Amino acid sequence: MTAHDLDLPYAQLDLGAREESEFQLTSVSSTVVVKGPCPRCHGTSKTDFPVGVVGSKGVPWRRDKPLTPEKRSAVVADEVLYCECGFGHPELPEGALFVGCGAYWRIKPASGSGT
Repeated sequence: MTAHDLDLPYAQLDLGAREESEFQLTSVSSTVVVKGPCPRCHGTSKTDFPVGVVGSKGVPWRRDKPLTPEKRSAVVADEVLYCECGFGHPELPEGALFVGCGAYWRIKPASGSGT
């Protein structure tokens, strides 16, 4: 595992699509949690994605039924993840929405996930 590059200056860089295997996708209650190393600074980044919209009558989600790996992949397939390593890299703008190196990426679903 590569060490977190704390000296890397903040820069908004699109790192494109990354392999799902680079990250750990888990579900907690009605949230999919994506955790893994930022592809740019290598700090541990963690992002939570709620399943469905609170208060909507959209797709029902049953708390007693765990999310399958395929469902977790589908939840994050169209999302953009940002470095959320929690470290204020040099040149981090004041009021930045995410504390990290500025990188962002998407996750390609694992092959065979059906998405």
